[in-house]
Amino acid sequence: MDTEALEPLDPESQTSFDAKVSEIAQQEVSRRAAREMWHAHHWPEEYDRCVTIAGRHVCRRCLILYPAALVVAVLSLAGITLWPPALDLWFIWGLCIPATGDFVLEQLGVIRHSPRRQVATTALLAPALGRGFGHELAQTWSWEFWGPVFTFCTIWFVAALMGRQRRQPV
Repeated sequence: MDTEALEPLDPESQTSFDAKVSEIAQQEVSRRAAREMWHAHHWPEEYDRCVTIAGRHVCRRCLILYPAALVVAVLSLAGITLWPPALDLWFIWGLCIPATGDFVLEQLGVIRHSPRRQVATTALLAPALGRGFGHELAQTWSWEFWGPVFTFCTIWFVAALMGRQRRQPV
């Protein structure tokens, strides 16, 4: 191959080439994000809500919430509780409110995402979810579990839809 025969691209062709390379790179980012969605359930523009573990994005809230809730659920089944069982409904419902407020206000654009606030509100949510899990494992269809799950998941879902609709270009 004769390297002297290669000529630089004219500016218009170079711009077109750069645009195509950028498009291919963006497609690769989207393809990789879609493949790894189960780790993070966040698209690349929301990776600030994730931590990176072994090169993969993992949702920070889930990373804290589910292991901590599982520990609390197991302890609950063993009879070890963080508060008097008579106060379960108050604590379960009450501890869900800070994380719900944080999520809703963030989705609606009232406040900006804060990893520290996300961790703090999730740390409050985890014992409530764990105690609810404990009730559900002890007695299927328990109000202590399904009441807050249906209520707060509905609020989170509606807030996420409203936030997504608000952020989409017109």
